[in-house]
Amino acid sequence: MDGRTKTYSPSLGSILLSRRFIQSFCYVVLLVSVSGCCCMGPTPLQTAHVVPAALAGSPCNWWFKSPDCDPVCTCETGLVRSPALTSSTKSALLMGESAYIVAERLHEKCDERAVDYWARAVAWTAEAMREGEQCPYQSTYKLYVLGHRESFADRAAQIHNSAMIRILSQGQAYGRLDPSSHLQINGANQTVRIPVIHHGFAWQSSDFQQLLVFEPPPGAPGNVCGRGVPLVVLSAFKARTQSGRLTCDGSEIQDLAPSQCESFIDSQTPFAATALMDIPVAIFLDETCERDEGPDVIDVGSVTLVNPLVIDPGTNGGLDEGPAIAQSPAMPLDYARQSSRYNPLRAFLSGDNGIDQPRLRFLEPYSPDKIPLLLVHGLLSDPAVYLQIGEAVHADPLLRQRYQIWLFRYPTGDNVLNSAASLRRQLAAAYACAQGCDCPSRSAETLHLEAGNSPAHRAVIVGHSMGGLLSKLQVTDSGDRLWRAVANVPFEQLQGSPKLLKQLHESFFFRASPNIGRVVYIATPHRGSQWASRCIGRLGSTLAGIWGQERDDYEIIVRDNPGVFSGQYSDSFPSSVEMLRPNSHLLETLAATPSTPSSVINSIIGKSCWWPRSGWSDTVVPVSSAYRANAESTTLVDATHTAILQSHAAQQTLLEILRVHLSTLSETATPPALEDDFSELDLHPALIEI
Repeated sequence: MDGRTKTYSPSLGSILLSRRFIQSFCYVVLLVSVSGCCCMGPTPLQTAHVVPAALAGSPCNWWFKSPDCDPVCTCETGLVRSPALTSSTKSALLMGESAYIVAERLHEKCDERAVDYWARAVAWTAEAMREGEQCPYQSTYKLYVLGHRESFADRAAQIHNSAMIRILSQGQAYGRLDPSSHLQINGANQTVRIPVIHHGFAWQSSDFQQLLVFEPPPGAPGNVCGRGVPLVVLSAFKARTQSGRLTCDGSEIQDLAPSQCESFIDSQTPFAATALMDIPVAIFLDETCERDEGPDVIDVGSVTLVNPLVIDPGTNGGLDEGPAIAQSPAMPLDYARQSSRYNPLRAFLSGDNGIDQPRLRFLEPYSPDKIPLLLVHGLLSDPAVYLQIGEAVHADPLLRQRYQIWLFRYPTGDNVLNSAASLRRQLAAAYACAQGCDCPSRSAETLHLEAGNSPAHRAVIVGHSMGGLLSKLQVTDSGDRLWRAVANVPFEQLQGSPKLLKQLHESFFFRASPNIGRVVYIATPHRGSQWASRCIGRLGSTLAGIWGQERDDYEIIVRDNPGVFSGQYSDSFPSSVEMLRPNSHLLETLAATPSTPSSVINSIIGKSCWWPRSGWSDTVVPVSSAYRANAESTTLVDATHTAILQSHAAQQTLLEILRVHLSTLSETATPPALEDDFSELDLHPALIEI
């Protein structure tokens, strides 16, 4: 020992590692912030509000001192005979209020009879609302609610809706409500089975599994005040079907195998409904308060679940002669976003966006009279970014009856060509099953002929950011252009396992989908983005490609075929981020590949800032990169890459494009084929800036 204190000196490697970690973390945060993902969802849905029971104002607050007799029955008998109540509206309201009080007391004790008394409240307040008396309380029995006097009709409506909300939200828990079939109520002398009617849905009755009641999202498009309770329905588990299916030879089979069409619908898919209740007062009237032993079960009244998407706002849809029906079409979309576990930062660090396989999904069962509106998200994102666009479509009386929303979600760290090939296969399968055949092996020629004869059924595909490139790959015939961009020899000379060669062939050689009639590009980097070439892009490409099985498969092909692949493809296949670099030969080739003349093109481009090297941009994608010379229309929007899908101007532009698409369906003229070149922006006649 020399007596000197030994100090710790960190190694150069540990210093570099710590600095690299800090730098990488900063790059990750920056990349997530500019990539277009939205970390903030909508305001969480709130539990539906029910009015408090006004115990102090009830003329029957002595019930609880006489537990041996049915309190509401006793009160009903007394009120009907009371000479003090000359107005039937007053009598009906007070009996409805009284029943509601008892129901709330029973609910506090988890007593299933609460459902019976909520049903009485619904029945009696409906009587009061039908009388339509609009006057303040002036009788001996004044009801003060929330510190002010209300009209009889107002209070009746409050109690009516609150009792309905209670039945809809608690009826299943008490074993009284089956949304697919009936509501069971104990009347005065018998058990009543009130049928549940489903009006205007593509869903089957058996799909109505669970009802969720929330307050309509404040300010959401499509909200309509009216009668009934807007709610969210969760569909049943979509695993097996007992219905007959058609094989490709036209014969019908019966089995329990999953239906191919059902495979495009997730279990517990949320969809909108509005509940109406018709419960007759007569089933509760009995002066003796006695019940017969062994009552018969009878069907009476109705609980009607109405599809708000088939009813014009502010009307009753011709359902009956009643007032307008309440609507909240945005509620299920908000619920889906709220229930999503997607985390953009975690998804980025794991090399994908929360899934390992591309998936095409329907928001409702296929409707042959509706056009598919296919939404494809971008890098480090998921379909939830289209939340506001979906709400806007569902709020539009015309569009929601003519379009059905389909969603494509894919691991954005995977290679774009592979994801595009998966979308192409799933679209073909979706159209095959929609045409009554569960066999996905139908030839491309057959599908092309059928789609060509049915232009009204062709989808409109909307692609944001990198999703626009996937969309472009659906409406192009590849020829051998893309293959020549990465390889030096014909594909037929390639060596490798049949399985890997088949996968590679599907990614590079394909025909345009015959099932797409229009493509809308939103902030799509057709000529790449400088961000993909900078430090955060290099980091992103590294992380995006680490975990992909497809990269391992490609490296096997490269190893077995030395010297075949050129340039940046000679070692490994580029990640999705690397493909977005402006100098990507594959991206340049795709940009120069023409779209099929049967698909109309529209562009919506963000223009929010000026960069010295790239000019006007949405902060990520330059206007010059997003521009398409062959677009039917090009709209410049003052919005960033992240916010363009939430931009009111962009949303209204898209809605107008969808309306134009409807108006042109009857036209048979085919637009001329145009190369996807990049002419000067000022020369384009359809360029609009808003």
